[in-house]
Amino acid sequence: MRPTRREFIQASAVAGVAAMFLRGRSAHAAFAMSPALGKFVQPLRQFGVDIPIARSVGVDRYGADYYEIAMRQYTDTLHPHLPATTLWGYGNAADKSRDFRHLGGAIIARSGRPVRVRWSNELPPVHPLPVDMSLVSPYLGVGDPAVNRAAPHLHGGLVPWTSDGGPFSWFSPNGKKQVKGPSCVNWLPDKNGKLTDDYWYPNMLSARMLWYHDHAVGITRLNAYAGLASGYILGDDAEDNLMGQLGITAERQIPLAIQDKVFNSDGSLWYPSTYDTQFFALGPGKTLPTPSLVPEFWGDTMLVNGTAYPFLEVKRGLYRFRVLNACNTRVLNLRLCFAQPGGYPNDAEPDEKSVGPALRVIGTEGGFLDGTLAPQGVVYAGKMNDPGLVLAPGERADVLIDFSAVPAGSRLILHNDAPVPYPGGTPFADFYPGNKALPVPPTPGFGPNTRTLLQFKVDSGTASGLPAGGTWTLPASRPPLQTVDKPREVALWETVDEYGRLAQNLGTIATAMALTDPATEVVQAGTVEVWKLFNLTADTHPIHFHYFNVRVLSRQACMITKGGTPQFTGKAYGPEPVELGWKETVRSNPGECLTLLVDIPKTTGLAPAGVTIPNSPRMAIEKIEGAEYVWHCHILEHEEHDMMRPLIVQG
Repeated sequence: MRPTRREFIQASAVAGVAAMFLRGRSAHAAFAMSPALGKFVQPLRQFGVDIPIARSVGVDRYGADYYEIAMRQYTDTLHPHLPATTLWGYGNAADKSRDFRHLGGAIIARSGRPVRVRWSNELPPVHPLPVDMSLVSPYLGVGDPAVNRAAPHLHGGLVPWTSDGGPFSWFSPNGKKQVKGPSCVNWLPDKNGKLTDDYWYPNMLSARMLWYHDHAVGITRLNAYAGLASGYILGDDAEDNLMGQLGITAERQIPLAIQDKVFNSDGSLWYPSTYDTQFFALGPGKTLPTPSLVPEFWGDTMLVNGTAYPFLEVKRGLYRFRVLNACNTRVLNLRLCFAQPGGYPNDAEPDEKSVGPALRVIGTEGGFLDGTLAPQGVVYAGKMNDPGLVLAPGERADVLIDFSAVPAGSRLILHNDAPVPYPGGTPFADFYPGNKALPVPPTPGFGPNTRTLLQFKVDSGTASGLPAGGTWTLPASRPPLQTVDKPREVALWETVDEYGRLAQNLGTIATAMALTDPATEVVQAGTVEVWKLFNLTADTHPIHFHYFNVRVLSRQACMITKGGTPQFTGKAYGPEPVELGWKETVRSNPGECLTLLVDIPKTTGLAPAGVTIPNSPRMAIEKIEGAEYVWHCHILEHEEHDMMRPLIVQG
């Protein structure tokens, strides 16, 4: 087997690897580096104001809010100095395509009140990005390339498997040529009793920020990058009470979806189509396909809420930001820095020695942190050398920022300095003016830049600040569940595919496995398990679980011996402060065993009264009865090549 990437990187000087990669980029005629866009010249788009919200078109026969949401191609201007970009995205089916905007179609829901969605795939037959057909699954159907297949997945939802939007639940556009994946079944009756493939979201969860995005097999990374992603905000009474105690009004509760992109000069999205053998070592195999997937992708231009380098005017008071890392691969390490003095372009660059207000994390993907363990959240980057808030792709953080003590007229920058790849890092994809590893470092005040995400302009207005003393506390989380004696052991692997390309897999501690291999993670609803994840790769991987939440019990340095036996090389520690609650996307670090408490919910109440959820027809092929979900790495390039495994829930 060829050397792993860790060995490949260690065998070369960091600067040498960067130079090799950059030479490779300039040698590819198809390569495009984003134009030098001026930073912080446009305001932040906000959900419900500039980003369209999905509108309910009524109440269905079961009392659910009913939505009709279309997937379409449209254009949107993501920076005033950039031509319009062709995107794929979501929006109200009744709207014209010209009314669609990037990240549109967000759903605002309420705990305990179900939502029903009729999705319509109206995507064109030509994808805006190069499609590697070597990833086409044998389940796509004979003679149907289906490059416009789609599978909307509610990330973080507790839903029937038939509404999960898993990789094999894809469907191609409506009409005579419609083709469906093997797991897309009709099961939910409409008002006339006719079975539909509508999606049912029971919303049996506490308040939290979820999101939905495409999950179609072999094309997820392209569809999400092209724009098929949006928010799903779930509220409840406990959240309303907490915001009332904190005095945070609705206009000071702002979601922030962070992405990285590369743009061509004509405004179109660029995505790599060549496997760069100058950076990623290539093992023996067939001739590489054209276009070819790449093991990882990092953009050079940061978008927040669908706009490049926006600014937000804030009052001197307390704000709540629900932050989502929606990047394909890039990990974020967030903190606030004051801008350099002197006006533009200086105030578009951070003074990294002048740290701004702390980021106080009060919740993650599983809702609020456990108030019994972290009564008033967890503080990050409150002073120099404090750790920043790390978010891998798919992770979310519910964050309070108090601007009360910030002088009016100040400029603050939401700053990211996470290395790529994480956690090792080489400088080739870290774009900022001082990076001498780049052939031409960016000019101050302009992109490409991956360190400066969002500028806050603090005005002279005031709002209520953080309550003094112990006058507020987070709601208590579900109590920690009793652990079990025998853990389930799984592993994260680096391998090569049939073409010799670097690939990632999940599997047992004895062997790497593919998505289409027989299911090994078969769990019982209403039970508790302990999982040990052994990371045998060179990367940190955000592992995302469909259907259930987990709690981090510990992390511990480890290795696997040749016989497949775990050997621990350090003391267990953790969980990290930000993990003092429930999560469904957790970071697994290289050379580490991550031990998780797994809470597998009962299936009671997931379907409307009187409706039976069918077993998975695809699982019937393997002669396993149960609900079909998956668990996978949320680095999208890893997820579909082939770091994803079935998760079968029985009972």
